[in-house]
Amino acid sequence: MSSRDSSSHSKRPANTAFKQQRLKAWQPILTPTPVILSFLIIGIVFIPIGAGIVFSSNKVTEVDVRYDNNPDCQPGHTCYLTFDITETMRAPVYMYYRLQNYYQNHRRYVKSRSDAQLRGEAVNSYSSLSDCDPWISEGGNKVNAATFYNPCGLIAKSVFNDTFLLYSPNSTAVVLRKDGIAWASDKNKKFKNPPVTAPGIRTIPDFQDEDFIVWMRTAGLPDFKKLYRIIDVDLEAGKNYTVKVNSFYPVASFDGKKHVVLSTTTWIGGKNPFLGYAYIVVGAICFVQGIIFFVKHKISPRKLGDTKYLEWNK
Repeated sequence: MSSRDSSSHSKRPANTAFKQQRLKAWQPILTPTPVILSFLIIGIVFIPIGAGIVFSSNKVTEVDVRYDNNPDCQPGHTCYLTFDITETMRAPVYMYYRLQNYYQNHRRYVKSRSDAQLRGEAVNSYSSLSDCDPWISEGGNKVNAATFYNPCGLIAKSVFNDTFLLYSPNSTAVVLRKDGIAWASDKNKKFKNPPVTAPGIRTIPDFQDEDFIVWMRTAGLPDFKKLYRIIDVDLEAGKNYTVKVNSFYPVASFDGKKHVVLSTTTWIGGKNPFLGYAYIVVGAICFVQGIIFFVKHKISPRKLGDTKYLEWNK
C-alpha cells in the first residue's frame, strides 16, 4: 500500500484547533481570595433564601386526619371524620388523599401502562401492550383483541376509589370543585377516550376523568399526597368540619395508611420546609468554611507561585 493510501485512511484527527483541542478557553486559577469570596457569597445568598422558604412553609395551614385505622372506615363502609380548624383557611383550600407505604415508584409498577391506549389509540397487538404485564388481557389471551384490557396495566388497575364529601358546621355540604385538579397538559394531550370501535374490555369509563389522570401521574416516594378537590370558600377558625368517607380502597395487605388532608398553599407550594432547611444548612456550612479559610489565610498564608509562569504561547 502506498503512503498516499495509508494517509487517506488514517484515523488521526485533522490538525485543526477544534479537533486538536487548542481552542482558547478560560481556565480559572483557584487562589485563596476568590475561593473565600465564593464560600461567603454562597452562604450570604443561601441562608436568606432558606429562611424565606421556611417562613412561607410555616404559613401554610394543614390539617391531616388518618382514617384507615378507624374501625368505622374499613373498606365497604361509610364513616365520618372531624376536622378541627384552628386557623382560618383562606380559599382556595385543597383537599388531598394521602397514602403511606405505597410504592408507586416501583419499576414494574411505573412502566405498567400503555400510553398509546391512554391517548385514545386502538391497540390490536398483544406485543404492543407488553409494558402492561402482568395485567394485559382477560385469561392471558394473546390473540383475541376483544379480551385486552383498555386501559391495561397495574396503575390503571389500582386506581384509588375512596370518595369524600365535606360538610360545614351547620351540616351544609361544601362545594368541592373537581375541574382543575389535573395538569392541563395531561388532560389536553396525554389522555383521550378511544373510539367506540376500539377492541378490548373497557376498565375506565372516561380516560379524561381528572381523578384518573391524577392517579396515573405516579409518585416518586412511598408517602405521597394526590389532589382530590379544590374548595373555593374559606374554612373558618374555631369550627369543626366533617368529611364523609366512602371507603373502598384496601391498604391492610401492604401495611398502608390512608389520610384526608386539608391544606392551603403559598408561593412555594404546600407545607414542606425541607428545601428551606437544605438551603440554610448548605449556606451555613459554606459561610463557616469561608470564615475558617479567611482566618487560616490571614494567620498562616501559603506562598503562591507567580501565575505568569503558567501562561505560554502556542
